[in-house]
Amino acid sequence: MELKWLEDYLALIETGSFSAAAEKRHVSQPAFSRRIQMLENWLGVSLIDRSRKPLRFTPLAESNEIGFRNLATQIYEFQATLRADATQTPGMVIAAQHSLAAAYLPTFLEELGQLLPGQRFRIRSENRDEAVALLLRGHADILLTYQTEQVEISVPAALATCCVLGEDALVLVASAKLYADYELVQSEAALPLLCFPPESFFGQAVRSHALPDLMQTRLVAVQHVSEFSLGLREMALIHQGAAWLPRSLIAQDLKTGRLRELSTVGRSVPLSIVAYLANHSGKALQGLIANLVASRSGEMPSEL
Repeated sequence: MELKWLEDYLALIETGSFSAAAEKRHVSQPAFSRRIQMLENWLGVSLIDRSRKPLRFTPLAESNEIGFRNLATQIYEFQATLRADATQTPGMVIAAQHSLAAAYLPTFLEELGQLLPGQRFRIRSENRDEAVALLLRGHADILLTYQTEQVEISVPAALATCCVLGEDALVLVASAKLYADYELVQSEAALPLLCFPPESFFGQAVRSHALPDLMQTRLVAVQHVSEFSLGLREMALIHQGAAWLPRSLIAQDLKTGRLRELSTVGRSVPLSIVAYLANHSGKALQGLIANLVASRSGEMPSEL
């Protein structure tokens, strides 16, 4: 199929007549008609009901009009992407754990942009295991992830250098409505809980640091399980239960009071925000990140 055939057909849809469409496409009407027929032959279906006048499209053509338009748009977008990639420098790939991509990455990108003016960035928001795999396979320049003392990442020093960017915590929270429920904070009542899967990073962190203590003093009723912290946040906001969520992700909810911290019910889980810088990215990037971290703390940068 030739793209001009698709463009001809869209012109025919817009004008509603062969003569007007041919004029718009700057070809003779016989040539235009032949190109529409070639499109039909390539598709193996009839698009025009030639037994009737004025022009009428077949029911199949009418029901798939949006599909034709979407196909043309996708081709144009793909063409534009290829041309942009051919004329611009390759982007730096940042693989970020989902929660950090939503809450921490925008500020981090702004700071990186100031350090690296003109640099393009490509973001891969993934679960933690897949983000780590991208770094290990050499498909990412920076891995942005959480770490705890109990659940660390085994990234060989020969592949990447680790830099601690900041601290965060998983805090047990509930909606203001549930928080106001007297029974929720009483040890006799079962605590409705929104959980991460046991095999997920957050699930392992909560189970190794906070959940055992809670279950020794409280009955727990698991209401919902999801590996996505954003999904658990939404469930918490509609009063479905309490959940351990990254403080950075729910900072605005805590500030406005939509979510309330249950500090007397369950302990928080300390988290470190770390960046693994692929060694192929070079010492220059590592030095810039070191300066960024030092500027936040007001300290002199040290060698990574």
